[in-house]
Amino acid sequence: MKRAFLSVILAIFLLFPTAISAENPALVQSVRKAVGLLYSQDESGSLKMRCTATAFEKTGKGYKFVSAAHCIGDDDTNKERSASGIDIPFYITFDETDGAKRYHQAKVIWVGYQHRGEDFAVFEVATKETWATVPLGDEKEETEGAQILNVASPLGLGKQVFYGTITSLNLDRPIVDGRGINWKGALLLNISAGPGSSGSALVSVEHQNIIGFLVGTIGGENIVGIPVNRFKAVDKAVKDDKYSYWKPVNLNPDGTPQE
Repeated sequence: MKRAFLSVILAIFLLFPTAISAENPALVQSVRKAVGLLYSQDESGSLKMRCTATAFEKTGKGYKFVSAAHCIGDDDTNKERSASGIDIPFYITFDETDGAKRYHQAKVIWVGYQHRGEDFAVFEVATKETWATVPLGDEKEETEGAQILNVASPLGLGKQVFYGTITSLNLDRPIVDGRGINWKGALLLNISAGPGSSGSALVSVEHQNIIGFLVGTIGGENIVGIPVNRFKAVDKAVKDDKYSYWKPVNLNPDGTPQE
């Protein structure tokens, strides 16, 4: 009887590995602390929540956050240039729940060209405070079926914690959405998502680092993430001044962008 009982318990563990291995309160708290909500401000001064952003690197001035390029605006396909966001004031808040929320001005560092599937945007927030970050990882260290953690703010309802799995490490066919963005080479995921989740980091539960960024859906059900190695490649190209799709916008004396 005891042997049979143990066999049943073992079978339960084998059938439900996700629920058991997903329990990692320390990881959840560290990721939550690094996640902020990206807001823009209109001419009237009103703030509108756009997307989710994650701090990934400490700089000499403060911290860098990554979100999605479509949270900034649309590509200029005539000139093959990324959205600039130059006329839009952006702010990041950690959405504090224990007091007044603080909004930190966020400077656009670079924006990826969405029509190449490079749906990334990097911001820098200047601060002398010490904040949490989530390091960049390598999606090639993952396997299909691996667990990922995602902290995002769908529908602007505040930071929420989601667990999911990688269903495909490499979308090996061209999938073009309604905006003309080709997601070939993307990650596919089984995870909850909604408007406002865009740009949020996909964190490996095993390696506890960022392996991609959530950017959209295919058919309303297949969640799409852009691999972190693609992000790192664009970031390096920008730093080396070899990313022709993004050029820092210089201003004229009257404050208008120079062509």
